[in-house]
Amino acid sequence: MRSGSSRWAWLRSQGLGVACGFATVALLAIGSVVLTATRDGASAGIHMDDLRGFFAPPRLAHAWLYLLFLVAALYALNTVLATWDTVSRKWRAGIRAPNAYAASIVHVGFLLALAAHAAGGFLGSDGDGVLVASSWQAVPGFGEARLLSLDVDSLPNGMPRTVRARLELRDGAGEVTDAVVGYNEPLSSGGGARLALLADQGSAPVARLTSDAESCALAEGQGCRIGGARVKLLRLRVGSGGWPAAVVSAPGPSGAERVWSIGRGDELVLAGGRTLQLAAIAQEPAVVLRTREAPGNPWALAASLLMAAGVALLWRKLVR
Repeated sequence: MRSGSSRWAWLRSQGLGVACGFATVALLAIGSVVLTATRDGASAGIHMDDLRGFFAPPRLAHAWLYLLFLVAALYALNTVLATWDTVSRKWRAGIRAPNAYAASIVHVGFLLALAAHAAGGFLGSDGDGVLVASSWQAVPGFGEARLLSLDVDSLPNGMPRTVRARLELRDGAGEVTDAVVGYNEPLSSGGGARLALLADQGSAPVARLTSDAESCALAEGQGCRIGGARVKLLRLRVGSGGWPAAVVSAPGPSGAERVWSIGRGDELVLAGGRTLQLAAIAQEPAVVLRTREAPGNPWALAASLLMAAGVALLWRKLVR
């Protein structure tokens, strides 16, 4: 009769790993065909970097992915058991040379890569776009930002080739740093776990409001603190006489929130007695930043570093 350990030895066998690898490639190939064939039906709006869409609701067309999860789980179990068996045997034999564990390091990197895909696919999320112009604007996860300059290199047909938006970032403690955002060059924090990507660029109508020596420039939907009160620009419109006007929400002298229309030459009395004026309405350079939570990115970074280290050790072992 076989012992319990030998009965389950197939779970850590190289043959099982090879079979899982081939099955993974085959299922991904099937999936690419299915996604293309059903892009206007069951797979409409599906993205491989957001796995939740495959379960809202579950569909027969996505059976290849559900099977892929089972294969990936078996593949991960096989990798864990095989790696543990190899490392423990070498360690007990007194082998301490780092390059003897090169393949095992690559295997650990593979496991981290699987974890990265799972974390990114099920826990990632996209935030709303935030328009950033010359005034400070809150960008979730990055404090506040304002646009200093916008450089666009365009193709002959007018499409942008490269975009470089130079920003100032201000954290909660008031510390200001410079940053540059462009296509494939997002703001990043937490090892890439939080991103702010350039979604759009161009210009936007902006109302510049003043109160004594203070000023702020707001696009529609934005707000700032000025004159001792929080002021939000609701929309821009054409006022009496054909002059542009700004519709704002702000606390009045009584402290109650009110909706005001302010045009050229008007003065609004805010809570606390200070006044608010409209200095100008003009087009200004602006960018739209789209925030993204990507918890799988730090795992992917760790996986790539481990795999690189393992490959380097393997290469060192081969060239000796």
